Amino acid sequence: MTEHAQWVTMNDGVRLDVSVHRPDGPAPSGGFPAVLLIHGHGENGSKAMTAERARRLVSQGYLAVCYSVRGQGGSEGLSFHLGAREIYDLQDMIDWALALESVGKLAVCGSSQGGWHSWMAAIHHPGVTCVVPENIFVDYADFAVPEGALSTWFFTRTMRRRVMSAGLQDMARQWATEGEWARIRTWTAPSSPRHFVGRIRCPVLVIHGWHDVGMPANNLLSMMEALTVPWMLYLGGGGHDGQDAENAATFRQQLVDRWLAHWLKGEDTGLLDQPRIHYARRPAWDHLATDRLVGEQADVRYLCVDGSLTAEAPTAATANTNLNNLTRDPTYDLSRAIHTDMAGVLDAWPREEQGFTGPVSETASELLGIPRLVLHTLPATPHYQIHAELLDVAPDGTTTLISRGHAASRAATAGRHLRLEIALRAIAYRLPAGHRLRVVLTNTNPAYVVPLCRPWRARIYHEVGRASRIILPLAG
Repeated sequence: MTEHAQWVTMNDGVRLDVSVHRPDGPAPSGGFPAVLLIHGHGENGSKAMTAERARRLVSQGYLAVCYSVRGQGGSEGLSFHLGAREIYDLQDMIDWALALESVGKLAVCGSSQGGWHSWMAAIHHPGVTCVVPENIFVDYADFAVPEGALSTWFFTRTMRRRVMSAGLQDMARQWATEGEWARIRTWTAPSSPRHFVGRIRCPVLVIHGWHDVGMPANNLLSMMEALTVPWMLYLGGGGHDGQDAENAATFRQQLVDRWLAHWLKGEDTGLLDQPRIHYARRPAWDHLATDRLVGEQADVRYLCVDGSLTAEAPTAATANTNLNNLTRDPTYDLSRAIHTDMAGVLDAWPREEQGFTGPVSETASELLGIPRLVLHTLPATPHYQIHAELLDVAPDGTTTLISRGHAASRAATAGRHLRLEIALRAIAYRLPAGHRLRVVLTNTNPAYVVPLCRPWRARIYHEVGRASRIILPLAG
């Protein structure tokens, strides 16, 4: 193969650093099947991150084009952090790649920032044959400010990396500390793939991991069901954070290989005859397939004031549970948390938990879909953040996080009853016999959401007519 580096000039004069990886020998009739690869976001993000993948594609007969996004790697310009300017560059790069003498059909692939570019290629360029978005949100506003709270990932990673920024990093931190959270959502929303689902005209294979700290699969599932083009979805191992398994990585790679071979080379890989959703069921990472990631039945468990989690609904009045957010350091405010990547936040605003544990399971069961927690509450202040965690408790007491979610507000009516519904992250999980389920409610979970850094208190109710509960989607 040959690898050739060069500058490609965008329509505003900025030059991007591009490499073309080409198989040796003459192009086949109709040109080489080609793949445009875009790397992930970050201060070290560049085309070098995709070089190994490009060489692997060339060994399979593809021509691969890699480029560094503006403001990253060797490319000129300033980063708009998945904004309109990156879309213009993407369109220019697709046109440039399709104009290469030896190129036939073209796919766009990438992970994280590159996954967003893959979605945008399907939305904004009719010349693309297929796309493979990997490990990326489909709603930018929900990624930045999910369920009324500030995303830890957005502020400590996307907005804190030393990228050559055009200004969004500074503005986002300013808006966060001034309480202008709606402006963050307004700025990021137009770059959300889910808003343009009707414009997608090429086949889409999405690869996504259960473990992405800032990117749950919930919005992705609803978007996939709205597509009118051929699509497939893999959910399981991989993603930005968390554990993986060798069989999961191999399975993902095989799916991508078969997808590209079908749409770019015209090979009959048999992939489209299978169910559209492939998923890895935790914790063993065994792979299954379905057309809808929805449990066939619901198992309702009630949160009781004595700390139990039962299948029996309450029949009488009971005491309530209190959840508090209290500080050891009143000087530790939101501005300090944002500007220090939350260093020392749990020392200043300690975690408080209320736990509810179920009985030992006599048989194995499989969670499949989105667990939903219904809480009957009474907040003492307009602001609160209630976090929920669903845990697997093994016989030896070891706990494993199955899923989590939260609900937050800055405009509740203090002293008035409030019914909250928290959608936990979609998951496929097998609970073995002999294990227990445990629900934990807590005031803070800084791995996912920036704490409010303001005192608050909420009551959680368990009585008849106000029975807090979790609804578990179970496979048949």
